Amino acid sequence: MPVRTETYNNSTASGLSLIPPPPINTQQPGVATTLLYSGSKFRGHQKSKGNSYDVEVVLQHVDMESSYLCGYLKIKGLTEEFPTLTTFFEGEIISKKHPFLTRKWDADEDVDRKHWG
Repeated sequence: MPVRTETYNNSTASGLSLIPPPPINTQQPGVATTLLYSGSKFRGHQKSKGNSYDVEVVLQHVDMESSYLCGYLKIKGLTEEFPTLTTFFEGEIISKKHPFLTRKWDADEDVDRKHWG
């Protein structure tokens, strides 16, 4: 596999680099470079009012270019009537297009800080 030959600033006193350069063409179409991709799954716990619930998120569609994703959230033990609930969600990926402060739904900076803090 070809490698880059340019010199990096992480050299020793002798001028030799201790860290090899990354391979050429490491960006390959169809190869995930992030955890956000269609079909990825996440498992964890959601805490609310002193209770902890097992949750699983499955991303159905991720569009990094438009900073959009959607998928399903499955939560266990939330109610006795429905021991497992699954709900569909859509979301905006925080980016230059969608900054952390939403400025939507009548939420100003203080509302966002309280919600996400």
